[in-house]
Amino acid sequence: MKAKTNFRILECSVLFLLLSASIVLAGDKEKPRKCILVFGAHADDVEAVAGGTFAKYIGSGYEGIYVVVNNNTAGCTIQNTQNPRYGRGTRFTVSNSPHLYPVDALETIQIRQEEARNAAALYGATPVFLGYREIFIWQGRKECYIGSDEFHQYQPPGGPQISVASTMSKEVGIVVDLLKKYQPEIVIIHALGGDKDEHGNSAYLMYLAFTKAIAQGIPVGKLWMDVGGWLLDPEARKSGRGKPDVSIDIKNYLKIKYEAYCRHVSQKSIFYKDYVERGQVTPEGMVEEYITVLDNTK
Repeated sequence: MKAKTNFRILECSVLFLLLSASIVLAGDKEKPRKCILVFGAHADDVEAVAGGTFAKYIGSGYEGIYVVVNNNTAGCTIQNTQNPRYGRGTRFTVSNSPHLYPVDALETIQIRQEEARNAAALYGATPVFLGYREIFIWQGRKECYIGSDEFHQYQPPGGPQISVASTMSKEVGIVVDLLKKYQPEIVIIHALGGDKDEHGNSAYLMYLAFTKAIAQGIPVGKLWMDVGGWLLDPEARKSGRGKPDVSIDIKNYLKIKYEAYCRHVSQKSIFYKDYVERGQVTPEGMVEEYITVLDNTK
């Protein structure tokens, strides 16, 4: 009888120790790293969505990850004639050439990637290029849209178009791997359902990956969404859907934000002169605001 009692005491002690260990492990959840990742659809969208916030966090000791989602086969203004979409271009100063040149889709990829690398270097950030296809390419002076014979004929390099990528578990998994590698405390995206196809769908791709990362126990922190697109509509403002809950004062980081903008030479970057040297920065321009979509730190 005494032996049986001692066994029961031992059994309870073991169960108590196991329970205590599980409570400690549950409470000791791995935390995300001091890392900020900005998920920009195009080569200069990191600046547009979070240039000042990115600079501020990196300046305080965070690692910065500068992500360009699309391969940028369009949007280059380095032209020697009037471009029907963008007008006359700027001199391509990255190569120190005194001339203006016409460019096609493949060269545009190279140019805009070089500009993004230069901008990321200014922040002291790591550039990452995912290389998804855009919905159209420039071929000479002609816009060739996805689905057209010309687009199919030229087959620009890259992964699937971003709206298709967001429906494919393999592509979502690529972004999950990115989150697993860097374990960022803060991730910033465009507005879901944003003003451009690539913006909204890039944001949705990250949203899907972020939720999957949380489910897998990957230590990610907060997902912030830019207040743009439909969130700026009067109805969205009135209903509260477009109301930000995060406000970042960037007045001390305007210079680096607009200097980074100016690294994107092909985008006719006049931002630094207009917004800094000429003092044309409104009070609203000194703050970057976001809506918290997901918070895995609670």
